[in-house]
Amino acid sequence: MVHAGACRSDSIRAEIQQILIDHPRTRYAKVLLGMQRGLTDAEMAKEAAEAREPINAESVGNVRRLVRLSLDDELVSAPSDAAEQAGLYRELLNYRRSPELTQHIRTKLAKLRELDPKISLTPLGHVHLGANDPSQPAQPEKICPDCFLVHAGECP
Repeated sequence: MVHAGACRSDSIRAEIQQILIDHPRTRYAKVLLGMQRGLTDAEMAKEAAEAREPINAESVGNVRRLVRLSLDDELVSAPSDAAEQAGLYRELLNYRRSPELTQHIRTKLAKLRELDPKISLTPLGHVHLGANDPSQPAQPEKICPDCFLVHAGECP
């Protein structure tokens, strides 16, 4: 007999993977695709350099760790890693997702924000494998008191 919580986490894991595979614009998605192909960190770094998105193997290894933790429903423990893991969850906010995944993302972002209060709750902006867009929002974010995310208009 399979535990209901295990089925729920398996479906969330599968949905996260599918969104990243369908939208490979971030380092999280690109590293996941490399993981599925059985590539080493060095091989992924070489491919990224050839695609003009340089990243070193050590950074690929860090992204691999964050992807694995997120897929395994675990959070980083170090405040210094919280924003990086939040980036994966924020990327998922850019795409259509189930209500269960939306709730999962909200919960994870809220917990990560406890580690680092500067974590944004908005969808991830323009990114590429080697670095994120350094631009900052012009106005401070306002958190919705109902869903604890930042969004325009009514609560989704």
